[in-house]
Amino acid sequence: MSASAARALALFDDYITLTPARRAAALATLAQDDPAAHQLLARLLASDQALDAGHQSDLLDELPGTLSDLQTASEPGEDARLQQRLGAWRIERLISEGGMGSVYEAQRADGQYQQRVALKCIRRELSSPALIDGFLREREALAALDHPGIATLIDGGVDGDGHPWFAMRYVQGDHIEDWCDARGADLRRRVALLVQACDALAYAHDHGVLHQDIKPSNLMVSDDGQVQLLDFGLTASLAAPGSLPRLAASFGYTAPEAMAGAPPRVTGDVWSMGRLMHVLLAGVLPRSPSVLASVGGQDAAAEPMSALAALQPVGTATARACRTPAVLARQLSGDLDAIVQRATAPSPAARYASITALRADLQAWLELRPVQARDGGMAYRLGRAIARHRTVAAVSAGCALLLVAGAGVAVWHSLRLAHEAAESQALSQVFEQTVGTATLSGLGATPMSSQQLLADAERRMRALDLQDHPNVQARGLAMLARNYMAIGDYGRATALAREAGTLQRDDPTRNAATLAALLNLQGKPAEAGRVAQQALAVADKDTAVAVTLQLLTEQARSQWHRVQHADAYRTLRQALALAERTGDTTAQAELRTLRGEWALRQVRFADADADLHAAIRLSGDGAPLVAQAARLLSAHTLMAQGRMEEGQAATRQVLAEYRRLLGDQHPLVGRSWRLLAHGDCVLGRFAPCLAAVERAEAIVRRDFGEQHPEYADVLRVRALASMFDPASTVDGTALLRRADAILRTAYPPDHTDVLRVESMLARRLLTLPAPTPAARRQQLEDVIGRLDATLAQSRRSGLPVPASHRITLVEALRERDRPGDLAQARRLLEENRILLRAYTPDFGWRLLNEQLDASLALRDGDLDHADARLSDLLATLPTPPATAAQHRMRGQALVMRAHLALRRGDRVKARAWLDQALAHTQATAGAAHADTAAMRATLATFERSGRIALPE
Repeated sequence: MSASAARALALFDDYITLTPARRAAALATLAQDDPAAHQLLARLLASDQALDAGHQSDLLDELPGTLSDLQTASEPGEDARLQQRLGAWRIERLISEGGMGSVYEAQRADGQYQQRVALKCIRRELSSPALIDGFLREREALAALDHPGIATLIDGGVDGDGHPWFAMRYVQGDHIEDWCDARGADLRRRVALLVQACDALAYAHDHGVLHQDIKPSNLMVSDDGQVQLLDFGLTASLAAPGSLPRLAASFGYTAPEAMAGAPPRVTGDVWSMGRLMHVLLAGVLPRSPSVLASVGGQDAAAEPMSALAALQPVGTATARACRTPAVLARQLSGDLDAIVQRATAPSPAARYASITALRADLQAWLELRPVQARDGGMAYRLGRAIARHRTVAAVSAGCALLLVAGAGVAVWHSLRLAHEAAESQALSQVFEQTVGTATLSGLGATPMSSQQLLADAERRMRALDLQDHPNVQARGLAMLARNYMAIGDYGRATALAREAGTLQRDDPTRNAATLAALLNLQGKPAEAGRVAQQALAVADKDTAVAVTLQLLTEQARSQWHRVQHADAYRTLRQALALAERTGDTTAQAELRTLRGEWALRQVRFADADADLHAAIRLSGDGAPLVAQAARLLSAHTLMAQGRMEEGQAATRQVLAEYRRLLGDQHPLVGRSWRLLAHGDCVLGRFAPCLAAVERAEAIVRRDFGEQHPEYADVLRVRALASMFDPASTVDGTALLRRADAILRTAYPPDHTDVLRVESMLARRLLTLPAPTPAARRQQLEDVIGRLDATLAQSRRSGLPVPASHRITLVEALRERDRPGDLAQARRLLEENRILLRAYTPDFGWRLLNEQLDASLALRDGDLDHADARLSDLLATLPTPPATAAQHRMRGQALVMRAHLALRRGDRVKARAWLDQALAHTQATAGAAHADTAAMRATLATFERSGRIALPE
């Protein structure tokens, strides 16, 4: 059935009940918004009038794409798409079918890496040129939606028959209704899931994207209770202003004004969320209001949700942890009724103005605070306060009755408070006797608490009778979590922090800050961002500044790793301003360190140095771990600029200090060993490199496992060693493919770590021998395709790829040598020259870039450009060269000089340059070296034929 036919049928019942004048006005509006639907609806109305008069048969069968046609097209049969490919994806099985199309499970089949997606194919009868044009125009913007609660759009296109398809992140879980019913989820648990959905929806709205098809089947919940919104952005991409008709219309969940053709608004998604609440909380979807309310001025309030719930079967109530429908109705009445009625008000102006406002009321209900939808007076607000503080209210009531009932209540309350204070004191004594005063940032002169001491502290704490004092128990668990984090046991720390979060009620933000930091450390930035965002949403003026600072810091860190760089910098600036305003120098140092790391990744070395040195100064003697983190990044900055020896020396100093403060097995010690291994490898010190990477790998395996980005970096260093060491038998290609798969699981595809490994993998593939010329051609196509895709991602994210990336692509294009390849290669080298200005003149990749530029200029006949580049290269190369690579580069540059002289007709000068090249090579490599033999052969060829080949 076409979209216009579906809309015409949906509107028929409402239009048939209107007076002739109102029907004419509504039809006139529809004719402007959707001429096709207007034409079909007018025919249906005419048919109805004719039937009443007995003049003709029903015109429904004349509608194009009728329901009977759709039923015939949907009958079971062999699905032709199964095991076929769409783009990079092979379709494995059918998951579901709906009004918009079919959803399949698909696997990536282009050999780049393994990935499972949910792939949706739009029905053929719903496709149109406008749909295809809009989808292709907006798919990149939709793919940029990066939120843990959104099943991200990964890929999309148009098949050979011209029908759109798109691939989303595969979500393992159940539809939200099924998930809740299977677990007997009570109303609080269901509302908490709705809050998660609001978070994801608000994020999309903030990025200018509407959903427009919110319904239970588009919300999945994973086994661990995380909501994921599906089909995100498809209908939004079709609702761009003034461009495309609406594709999806889920009757009962689509706002009435949208069905009437009104432009899409945020309030449409608000209405759909209210309808979802009806189903999830009350178990019933009420009859949809008239789609013509906005045209005809009808604005009748719907029956309260609680009234409908009272009429439902007992099973509906028990699925929501209520004994009877009457109990369910009582729990829904009041605040929840008011929230749903505000969300589903017939007039968009009467609804919540944003999803954020709806979320705020849902969160207020969870926290027993007044909801804005009630507009309650003093009595209502007092009632909410009493519900939040039942114990205090009971004591106040007891005091009011003191003259009548004596001092019993006051005495009981005093005893209760004294008992809780005693339990807190007992908890403090446990930590003083075992852990001491170790903290995450400072440490100072306090030795680190050992694993055994922390285990002993936990055993003693759990022996205390704290069941009646969950806040005290939560504080103890949180203290343990922070200390386990300090010694590097992130897994145990996370388990304790999660446990504390289930108990703590008086200050949940503090524990959330710890949990967000732990999740970031474990390579889970999406979950860390969600935890930090939720905590920041409930933080208020009473929240400790240190807690707010840590939440903002972890939010910024999460945003960066999710490639939301503008948001990350904005959050960091907010945190840094707060730290400066409150005089927290340790927080300032940590934030400067973080910003310095980002500058390093963006090849802004001067900015990185400025922030890192400021961080070291701000840390002083009170925060040695923060200072050492800045020093380690400074060492990394030196290595990134090619100053390997300086970087190695600085890394060794940091490693020694980490071992003194933390022992030999801390994750930060492992990170330092890994950076040291990287430097040794680049400098050709393969034995020390392998020894250092062995020590790093042992620590990473124990603390992070083999699916963490830290382990991916260990694999990268091992692969690097295999590429540099000619005696290595390690399969570096397999290591890099594995590292790539790990990183893509944790980060978006345009994350800097993913781009770096992709560059290395492409270079590795380019250097591998091929058994046949055909295999080599295919190898070149693979390398070029991989590098082009990664370069495009880099340009979208604004993060530069390594200089080696373009150089590898240039070498592949030079070898392939198709029309246009030479011009593209020269453009890439010019782009690289701009990037390489940040490096020292004798940086290896900068020298190679100049050499390749001169070589391609000679091939292109641009002799003056080649002359200038060779002059610069020979002037920049150290005399004598410091490395074997520089020796070889000087010899090749001299041969290129000879080639240039010959091209200009000067055979005498060409011979002189060749003699100089032979003398240099023989002096540096030795008379018996293969390079010297090759140079003699070049000279002999010149003497025999008068030709000089360019070195490759």
